[in-house]
Amino acid sequence: MTSKDVIQDVVDDWGGVIQKENVIHRDLADSLAKSIFMEEVTVLTGVRRSGKTFMLYELLKKNGGTYINFEDERLFDFTVHDFEKLFDIANLNTNKILYLDEVQEVIGWEKFAHRVHRRIKLFVTGSNSLLLSSDYSKGLVGRIKSFASYPLTYSEFLRFKKVTNKRESFLEYMKTGGFPRIVLSADTGLAREYLDRIIYRDIVAKNDIRNPEAIRMIANYLLSNVGKEFSFRSLKQISGLHHETTIREYVTHLHNAFLLDTIKAYSGSLKKQESYAKKVYAVDPAFIALGKRREADFGRILENIIFNHLHLLGDIFFVKNAHEVDFLLCNGLKPIKAINSAFEAVEESTISREIKGLLKVMKKFNIPAELVSVYPIKDLPEDIENRLAHQYLKGSPPVC
Repeated sequence: MTSKDVIQDVVDDWGGVIQKENVIHRDLADSLAKSIFMEEVTVLTGVRRSGKTFMLYELLKKNGGTYINFEDERLFDFTVHDFEKLFDIANLNTNKILYLDEVQEVIGWEKFAHRVHRRIKLFVTGSNSLLLSSDYSKGLVGRIKSFASYPLTYSEFLRFKKVTNKRESFLEYMKTGGFPRIVLSADTGLAREYLDRIIYRDIVAKNDIRNPEAIRMIANYLLSNVGKEFSFRSLKQISGLHHETTIREYVTHLHNAFLLDTIKAYSGSLKKQESYAKKVYAVDPAFIALGKRREADFGRILENIIFNHLHLLGDIFFVKNAHEVDFLLCNGLKPIKAINSAFEAVEESTISREIKGLLKVMKKFNIPAELVSVYPIKDLPEDIENRLAHQYLKGSPPVC
């Protein structure tokens, strides 16, 4: 139990901190702000250090309310029974808005949310996609408005860095990725600290992981092989684990912590899709450099950035046949557009392979195609549009 005086002290301290912070606008904050007038609980989940906390800061600075961060060490003994004290404190505020940051630290928080969400506006954040997975939280179904937080898009990167949109800016984005603190400090070494915290605090400590180093090895392998196919059987050799079930669990934990995502090979049959190998992508390019490769693979980094842009637009698959296509953007299972990526036209054979794959898919599904590159690609067929990455990514994808 935490006393009401301690809770008040924490609230006051954080209120002072927030008012002094220089908060840079995030695109998602506009959609979050619209939900203030909804009685549903606004839930913001996403990978650690992607900027969830500062989006709450932005909301509070503009709309007022009461903020509390449950990773504050002064709240080490805070339990679900203490929420009533916090509710009383928030009710004294003219603006009846309560921001609960990293709320997964308090077991049973959903009970409080279920009871008061019609009496006070609630914003909650968490760093695991299972934030709403408990049996009791099922009672919140239909009473939540969910949003996903990701590291900075390229357009947000330009805003944070205060630079113009040009190829050099995009090359810097490829190097640093989009974690706000890394972008502002240029300290790419922070990425390893973020990865360690995600694995050992968010995954190992909370999921009864018996072999922490095995899950770390799997994470390192997948992050250093973005854009490549993998199978759970191949991960057995990498990790030294003997049971495929355990490996599937570990990959699921990495996914639930928003560290990585996977896509399937396209098929009109859902059953066939499940039998195919998958490709993996990192939540941010900063993690790719932590793999075992000696040199940065700019082609893979570009492909990962394009994936992070496209997955907000619709359903994403890859095409596997004699000529592969990196991404098939779909509405459900209906193909909409084919997209390949190439950093630059270094080898004619490589570009020829990219073109053949796109042409085959264009003809098969009667859809348009694009080849996204950092440098211009000459002599493309008229039906294939060459999109330069820094222009292609400058617009913000719609919020899902």
